Amino acid sequence: MEGDHLFDFGDWRNFLVYWKGDFQYKETIKSFLSNSQWKKLRESIFGNFFRLQSVKFSGKLMHCVLLSEIVSNEPDSMTFKVFDRDIKFTRNAFHIITGLKSYSSLDMKGLNEKENRLLRVYFPGKDKIELADLYSFISSRPHGTTSSFAGSDDDALKLTTLYFVESVLMGKRKNRNVSEQIMKIVDDDALCASFNWGSLAYETLLKSLKSCLKSNENDVQKEKEK
Repeated sequence: MEGDHLFDFGDWRNFLVYWKGDFQYKETIKSFLSNSQWKKLRESIFGNFFRLQSVKFSGKLMHCVLLSEIVSNEPDSMTFKVFDRDIKFTRNAFHIITGLKSYSSLDMKGLNEKENRLLRVYFPGKDKIELADLYSFISSRPHGTTSSFAGSDDDALKLTTLYFVESVLMGKRKNRNVSEQIMKIVDDDALCASFNWGSLAYETLLKSLKSCLKSNENDVQKEKEK
């Protein structure tokens, strides 16, 4: 019923809440870029994230908040009971926090026809890559174009933007595939600047938050075996 709690606080020890992305994304990316490239990236549409002093995550706090979730009939938000008040996490709140453009709908049509140039040029012979491949490419080439990176300044920024989107906005583990659609968006300057990044990140985050405390069959079996 709407307004009822979804979970019992007795479930606390049965679940783990953690962030799978790269907490050191700034150090990873900065080591690949020259000073001028780093400055340009800090002035990009994702500049707010690169101007942060540090990034930390409290799994226990997030766990506590999620256990306070109550039933809501609104699929595009989450509602929590905090000190007897209903607190909503919405698309608009996410926009205010992150500064990312966030519209009501996400349109990724037409990307299948675009060439995946970044994949062809920097990962020749591969049909797809994992985030670990992109991380290795960036971390093994210190200071980008000033040393061993043979690509252009623009491509250096595109590759680091791609890494940021996948490891931070999407929060992927390094063994997950890099999205071909996102590679194509990042490679198109005009599309990247106008793209609905806020909705993509918000919808991904909301899906994760709504599912991370729900038991799957393996969790249930493990609990039975204890």
